[in-house]
Amino acid sequence: MNKRHPIHDPTALRCVGMALVGAIAISSHAQEENPPSTPTVDPAAPPWTYSLGLRTEITDLRYPGTQKLHLNLGLRYGPWRIGPTDGSNWHRFGQVLQDNSLIYDLRQDSKWSMALSGSIINLDQSGQFDAFKAGRKTLRAKAGVDYRLPNRWSVGLIATQDLFMRGDGTTLSPVVTYRHPLSEDSTWMLSQSLTWANAAHWQTQQHLAPSAAIHQGTGFGELGSQLAYRHRLTRHWALFSQLAAQRPLQPIVTSASTSAPHWNYSAQLGVMYFDQ
Repeated sequence: MNKRHPIHDPTALRCVGMALVGAIAISSHAQEENPPSTPTVDPAAPPWTYSLGLRTEITDLRYPGTQKLHLNLGLRYGPWRIGPTDGSNWHRFGQVLQDNSLIYDLRQDSKWSMALSGSIINLDQSGQFDAFKAGRKTLRAKAGVDYRLPNRWSVGLIATQDLFMRGDGTTLSPVVTYRHPLSEDSTWMLSQSLTWANAAHWQTQQHLAPSAAIHQGTGFGELGSQLAYRHRLTRHWALFSQLAAQRPLQPIVTSASTSAPHWNYSAQLGVMYFDQ
């Protein structure tokens, strides 16, 4: 397959820039109108907190024998963190869509979750972090905003940008989440997302899955749903499970053997240990 070059889209870059600036501006405005209460700080509390997790994942439920075992590591120092580290609230308020990027929390309170993050991804392998295998690598910047509405709903926006313009392109994903607490220690979370991206991003997705039905050109190309269950067993231990479904929108079929676009289902099950 010929190498595909990223498309430089000034309009898309401006959209992501406006999203990043808007997130910071909204955060500042919200702090002025409704400043969060000052949390009680324990002078003896360590500056570092961490979490450890083990999960098994099946990326395509049509092939149940392809499950993989993954180790999750969460680490926080001040506003900087990797992965989840809040054992008190993760089972109730943690976002369904997560990754292991280096994250800087701009704002975290009862209404707002705002964060900036960055990660190195391998465009010729899995499209995720894989720095030890050969392939084109780039730095993906990400901004996320989540606002909790009354009645257990929240709305958010996730924006990503390939800073080196090597093929990951630009994406914008509005997200709607509904949280249904079963008890103080267990919660169901249902999330719906829609992904808009420029042509460079969809071309890279086609490169990773040549026989799949992939969106062509700039526009909304993927619809996703996630159903997650989280249960805190003790102060430090929690269980979780998740079922996810993705479907391409307005696709182009790249192979004669490819069937019509369909939902792809994945699942995972795991356990987490939180230091605090």
